[in-house]
Amino acid sequence: MSAGSDAVAVETRSEAAAVLWRTVLTGAPGVASLDPATADGVRVLAARLAARCSAGWTATLLAPLAPLLDAPVVDPSAATSSTLLSKLTRAAHLVALRRLEEAGLHPIVLKGLANAHRLHDPAAPRVLGDLDVLLPRSEIGPAIDLFVPLGFRFGGTRRTRWGFISDASFVPFYSADGITNIDFHVEADAWPLPLGLAADDVRAGARTLTLPDGIVRMPRDEHVLLICLANITKDRFNWQAVSKVIDVSRLLSRHGASLDWREIEQRAARARLSRPLDALLALLVALGFPPAAIPGAVRPPRGLAAHTWRRIIDDWHAVFATDLSGRALLWRDLTLAQAPATFARFNWWRVKGLVWPSDGIPPEARGRVTP
Repeated sequence: MSAGSDAVAVETRSEAAAVLWRTVLTGAPGVASLDPATADGVRVLAARLAARCSAGWTATLLAPLAPLLDAPVVDPSAATSSTLLSKLTRAAHLVALRRLEEAGLHPIVLKGLANAHRLHDPAAPRVLGDLDVLLPRSEIGPAIDLFVPLGFRFGGTRRTRWGFISDASFVPFYSADGITNIDFHVEADAWPLPLGLAADDVRAGARTLTLPDGIVRMPRDEHVLLICLANITKDRFNWQAVSKVIDVSRLLSRHGASLDWREIEQRAARARLSRPLDALLALLVALGFPPAAIPGAVRPPRGLAAHTWRRIIDDWHAVFATDLSGRALLWRDLTLAQAPATFARFNWWRVKGLVWPSDGIPPEARGRVTP
């Protein structure tokens, strides 16, 4: 292949990525037509996104592209099956929440289910995976007692050599049929987020969403963004962060003008998340999100972090064509995602876990339930 052909191929891939991410983040492709090569490139990237995210949600996010491709962006049967599973999961989550509320407990829903209804329309395809519930520590035991007679058990976590190291939540609490997976939290996310956003702060600012088939208590918008940021950072801006990055784009599009950006920046600084916040906003702009919709200043990372950030941009443009090595992920932690003290603390936890691995089951479960 000639140098000229290589340049055309690179330009085509770049345009396909720009169209896909602009559509995902803003809901509009920004173009009136696609040439055949770019359309093929969009289909390839859409398939990668569906594999990393879900077929149903990818089909919903990329629906505005269907007229330009003269065909569904995602296989319709796969999208239908995925959306049906999301609807089933959503219904099961609402039943679990209703049980907690009726028992006099005080759940606040983090991430998936809450963000789906606050930020997305339709909401159901965004409901993926577990039900993250923030509870006062004193309510963890009563919540376990509530579900154990229904067949719930702890387990199913991804095993590592150092065990389970989160200080904010526990291993999943599964229903017997595997449909409901409750992730009990005592903090909104792992340290260092509580330095800037403690569980009591989240509870004090929580809002209520009234749905036709249930009530969802969730964090207020500033706290939603910070919790998404903490998760994106923990995921090292890798493919696992896709849903939270999309949530942030929808939050900024729908409610950005009403956000208290000074509070967000101050809490992020206390939680040692200022550099990841800058990287997240710069990532959104690099993927086609309009800078005017971002209340704060957009400052791409500099110095050593700039090289890591450019690699992150390349990975997102390719829609995560390859998996990163453990060494590459550690380098992202060290140079961009984590402050030095955070990096040292997390890796000390891992070292301790090699000697004394934790199973991640809450102490309140001892004697109440077996894994």
